[in-house]
Amino acid sequence: MVPLLVPLLLAATPPAPATPAPPRLDDAVPDTFSGVERVVAVGDVHGDVDALKEVLRLAGLLDDKGHWSGGKAHLVQTGDIPDRGEKTREAFELLMRLEGEAQAAGGRVHALLGNHEVMNMLGDLRYVSPGELASFADQATGPETSGSPRGFDGHRAAYGPTGRYGQWLRRHPAVVRIDDTLFVHGGVSPEVPAKTLAELNRWVRQDLFPGNPPGGAANPQGPLWFRGYALGEEQGAGLALDEVLKRFGAKRMVMGHTTDRDGKVRTRFGGKAVFIDTGLSTGYGRHLAALELRGGKVTALYREGRVELVTPVPPPLPIAPKQTVPRGQVSP
Repeated sequence: MVPLLVPLLLAATPPAPATPAPPRLDDAVPDTFSGVERVVAVGDVHGDVDALKEVLRLAGLLDDKGHWSGGKAHLVQTGDIPDRGEKTREAFELLMRLEGEAQAAGGRVHALLGNHEVMNMLGDLRYVSPGELASFADQATGPETSGSPRGFDGHRAAYGPTGRYGQWLRRHPAVVRIDDTLFVHGGVSPEVPAKTLAELNRWVRQDLFPGNPPGGAANPQGPLWFRGYALGEEQGAGLALDEVLKRFGAKRMVMGHTTDRDGKVRTRFGGKAVFIDTGLSTGYGRHLAALELRGGKVTALYREGRVELVTPVPPPLPIAPKQTVPRGQVSP
C-alpha cells in the first residue's frame, strides 16, 4: 500500500507558482485613469520610510498596523524613493505591498520613476550612502567582489533587469494622467518627442533596457530631470506648460524633484503647476506634506491641518442682453 500513496501525494501537491517573466520595453504600462474620486500625491522620499509611513497615515491611506486604509483612493508617489537615506529597501517593500492591498480595495498605488531610481538602475551611485549600499548585501548572487564596498554587488543585482527592485521599477511609468491631472517627477517639456503618454513612457523606459537608442530617462530635458516649470520665468514657462497640457489632455501638472525649502506645497500659473517636493525626508527637514485632489479641489495636507490651494471656478453668470436706450434718454 505504501508505494501507492507516493504518487497520490505527489499528484495532490499544488504546482509551484510560475516565476513572472522579466519586464520588456514593449510591455503595456498603464498610464491613464478616469473616474477617480480621491487622489493623494506624495513627493520625494529619499530613503526615509518612517516619514513616508507618517505622511500616508496623515492622508488616511495607512492604518496603525501599516496596511492600506485608503479604500478606492489612488496614491501617486512621484519618484525619488532611493538615495540619501538608509531605508530605501523598506520604502520599496512598503509600496510594493501597498500596490496589491490598494488594488484589492478598488484603489491604486502609482510609484513613478524618478531620476534617482534611474541613476541606481544605470549604476550612478554618487548619492548612495554606505549604509544604504550595505543594506543590499543579501541580494548578491555570488561572493562579493574583492575590494568593492559592502553591498555593491547586491545593489547592482537588485536594480538589474532581473533583480527584485529592478524588475518592479521597469514595470512602472514616468508619467500618468488621472482624470484631468498629469503626475510626473520633474516635468514634461514641450520638447519631448511624444504625442501620447504611451510614447512618452516608452521613450523614458528605453534607457532601462539594453540595446536601445538613448531615451528620456537620462536626458537632462526628459521628464525625470526637467525643472522648467519650477524655475523658469513666468511667461515662457507658462506658455510651454499650456502647450504640454493641451497635448496630453490635462488641466494641471503635479511635480516633485525641486525641493521647496519652506516645506510647503507650491503652485504656479494659476494652479496649473503644483510642486509637492516639500523635503519629506529627515535629511531635508522632515516636512510632512501631501497633496489631495478631490471634487475639483486641490488641497495641501499638513500636520497642522488642510490648506486649500485651488478651488473649482464657478461658471460665469449669464450676461443680460444689452438694452437699447432711445435717443434723447440717459441710460440708468
